[in-house]
Amino acid sequence: MVRVFAPATSANLNVGFDNLGVALKPLDGTLGDEVRIEAAAVDSFSVTGPYAHEIHGANIVERALACVREITGNLEPVSLELYKGMPVGSGLGSSAASVVAAVLACDEHYGNRLGERARIKLMGELEARLSGGIHWDNILPCALGGLRLGASCLPVPAGWIWLVAYPGIRLETRAMRAVLPESVPLHDAVEQAARLGRFVDALYRGDGREAASLMVDTMIEPYRAPSIPGFDTIKAALLAAGALSAGISGSGPTIFAVFDDPKAAGKALERARLWTSAVSGKPAGDSFSKLCGADKGAFAVLCTVDEAGARVLPPDGKPAGKE
Repeated sequence: MVRVFAPATSANLNVGFDNLGVALKPLDGTLGDEVRIEAAAVDSFSVTGPYAHEIHGANIVERALACVREITGNLEPVSLELYKGMPVGSGLGSSAASVVAAVLACDEHYGNRLGERARIKLMGELEARLSGGIHWDNILPCALGGLRLGASCLPVPAGWIWLVAYPGIRLETRAMRAVLPESVPLHDAVEQAARLGRFVDALYRGDGREAASLMVDTMIEPYRAPSIPGFDTIKAALLAAGALSAGISGSGPTIFAVFDDPKAAGKALERARLWTSAVSGKPAGDSFSKLCGADKGAFAVLCTVDEAGARVLPPDGKPAGKE
């Protein structure tokens, strides 16, 4: 049996739309997808895990198997399982995790015929079928680990703690791209490009506070924020609790925040959990409490950067999310 785990990712990070992303490793437990594959008499595919109920119809994992078979010419039947350990449409790279884990697992099972470059290429092509275009901000950090601007791995300031809070609603990437304008003012584009350059410079100089201060989004966030219940409230609360930066993870609805103080991060985590469970800070009416809550799979966790990215696990053992 081959087992592969692929971690959750947070993309864009305010300052790097469609190019910047980070692989995440919760301080307690795991967050990501796992694919298991082994030889069998006939082909079979199953989906398990806490978010298995969100998977319907033909799955990208099956498509990954078909593509690897087509490339390698190996058609030996297999038993294929996707352990869905993260919610679909969450803004945490859910589809990327499934794609990365599936391509790596299938290629490993069939003798590692593709190699890393061809694997990454196939991962990008499969992700594009789900999101409407090739965007490397989730795929590359998920597959390779770390904080990445495209294929380049950036240094992460020592002591940075990442918070991600998922409120239990689903926002499809295609739909959230559709709300964006086709063009932006030249001034805004120039300002954002300058921020990204200064952000990278600050990281290499080891100035975490300056780097975080440059994680600002004036181009994308205003169009996507209205789809996230209570976004302005929770963002303000996280910043007030000591976050160096906060914003929308990927296309949402998950919120991310960056801290360099563990106490502040812990305080903010409590506030984020109140938001995700709609215990406090909810807007008037019942819609917020219906959309956001633990019964919908909502959660908030503190993370560090997953430097390893996707990896092959020992063949025996429980799914990564249960170990």
